[in-house]
Amino acid sequence: MGNERWVFVIKVQDKPGALTAIASVFSSRGVSLDTTLGSSAVGITDTPGTIVLSFRATERKKETLLRTVSRLQQVQQVQAYPYTSRELRSIAIARVAPEEKMDFAAKGIQTEIISERGDSKTMLITGSTQAVDKTVETLRERGTLLDAVGTVMAV
Repeated sequence: MGNERWVFVIKVQDKPGALTAIASVFSSRGVSLDTTLGSSAVGITDTPGTIVLSFRATERKKETLLRTVSRLQQVQQVQAYPYTSRELRSIAIARVAPEEKMDFAAKGIQTEIISERGDSKTMLITGSTQAVDKTVETLRERGTLLDAVGTVMAV
């Protein structure tokens, strides 16, 4: 079986070294991270932080990563999702050519222009993981995508 896309939502003790320990688990097993998102409740002590990682691995390797990450001292909880899970939303910020009209059928996404300059406009694209990925790929194919960053979050 080939590599599939996965997302881990990890609750951690909000202390230095948590992300390093988790990244080491992936690195030592030859798994590259596609996206990383971290958050914490600023100013609130003793509240766990959240780290969201997306990556590609076989089902077997995903289970190994899940068990290993779960055993880390800094980790309180790990939830694993297939990348296409309904519990996940994707967010992308794309810089596109000024002439881009987003006139193609982008079902299942929401877009908002967040800035415009003479040489480009920047758009926020949100929706299901598959819909956002397809939208970014369509922009790339049309030759209007100048730059993009994205991540995934659980809702």
